[in-house]
This record gives sequence, C-alpha cells and structure tokens, in this order.
Amino acid sequence: MIFNFFYGIFRGCRHYHLSRVFTLQEETYKVCLDCGTHIPYSPLTLLPLSAREVRRLKAAHAGELKIMPASNNSAPLITPQGRKSSAA
Repeated sequence: MIFNFFYGIFRGCRHYHLSRVFTLQEETYKVCLDCGTHIPYSPLTLLPLSAREVRRLKAAHAGELKIMPASNNSAPLITPQGRKSSAA
C-alpha cells in the first residue's frame, strides 16, 4: 500500500482501472478511473492509438491536414530524370 502511494507520486498513474470504450463527439477513448486520463482508441480495431496517430487525428480535425486518396490514374508526383549524378 505504501509502495503504491510513493510509486504514484514519483511515476504517476499506472492506468490499471479503465472504463469501457466510449465514442463521444467523434472521439473514441477509455478513461482511467483513478486519475481521469483519456486514452484514445481506434474505433475500427478498438486498440489504443499511438502518440503519432493521435497527433494526426487532431491535425485532421483542426483542418491542418488534408488527406488525399491515392488513385492509380493520376500523374506521378516525382518524375524520373534521364541521368544520374556522378557524385559519390
């Protein structure tokens, strides 16, 4: 009991007691019942999201990121050049 107290002070919450998965306002997450932290989840796989995926979702919701679908009939973004550089 004392160990858990000092561990909580020095290392923070372990997030052992989690709620079920919620989806509210286009956000899917679990909540730690001890500290109240939101842990984001994927609505498709119901697995926790990485920090990179969370940043990407926040940027997409803020309008900073435009995701364009890939199509096979579009022109390539990088055009191949005729010769290569001789520099080593």
